[in-house]
Amino acid sequence: MEGGEYCGKKARVEVKREEGAVMQDGGEGGRAVVAAEAMAEPQMDVRIDAALFHCQACLLPLKPPVFKCRAAGHILCCYCRCGHGDICSRADTHCGELDIIIGAAKVPCAYKVFGCESYVVYHEAAGHRRACPCSPCSCPEPGCAFLGSRAMLLDHVAVDHARPAVAVRYGRSCNLSLPLSRRWHVLVGEEEDDRSVFLVSLGELGVEATAVSLVCVRADDGAATAVAPRFWCKLSVELPGVDKDKLVLMASDVSSSALSGGAPEPGQGMFLAVPRELLPGDMLTLSVRIDLVQPAAAARKSATPQSRTSRKMH
Repeated sequence: MEGGEYCGKKARVEVKREEGAVMQDGGEGGRAVVAAEAMAEPQMDVRIDAALFHCQACLLPLKPPVFKCRAAGHILCCYCRCGHGDICSRADTHCGELDIIIGAAKVPCAYKVFGCESYVVYHEAAGHRRACPCSPCSCPEPGCAFLGSRAMLLDHVAVDHARPAVAVRYGRSCNLSLPLSRRWHVLVGEEEDDRSVFLVSLGELGVEATAVSLVCVRADDGAATAVAPRFWCKLSVELPGVDKDKLVLMASDVSSSALSGGAPEPGQGMFLAVPRELLPGDMLTLSVRIDLVQPAAAARKSATPQSRTSRKMH
């Protein structure tokens, strides 16, 4: 969630209690419910200036341990406190109380409108957003204004464009019969813990060949892909012959795209060039194999932590 959505001079506090035991008949049941509710920790919805949760030097979200300087009480992250003495005074006072508040302050995911119901610690919100499965993507159909999560995209292309996704198993080859008149086709991973969405794009490569490419539909910035699963693919087209089979093949890492510009243009990025002689009629018989190289959990562990750049205070 962007910081501006939490700005405001006055705090609005709304206390919500978690449900306790089920009400039973009789006085004892009523007292049991009251006791259970008294023990439950209340939850609060609070509007507060987001700047209070940011380091006053680098301006990035604070995360424990938090410190303040002696002279002006500037609140700083542990990365900025050492150099703060050259500007103001030494920031050697550890704010344990702020550690507790900052470590417990949770905000809804920025992609709540696209179906994410997660509440995440404020200083972890950016990392969650990069890996969120509800991050929005566009429709590959030219002129279509759809914007939604990948799960919403699967429903959209099936209902509005009559193109249900084809399920594929990772590590196994499957043969697809694709009409050349349709520029794009949607695939979805069949694994329960990873239902990634892929787009196969077809396009004329001059008059002599057709370009075939495959991308993973998700945010395509470097920070997002660093915490997302990685895939490898092999695309091939084979035409059996009497004397000798004819075959074209491509193998590469799978790139990512949120499809903000629609389906990839023919010949863009890595692609398989299929000569006309391997395209009898108006159908393309394509063999596709997608391998899950690095699951999302492993990618998150290997991702580089967010860098913090110290800035002088004005």
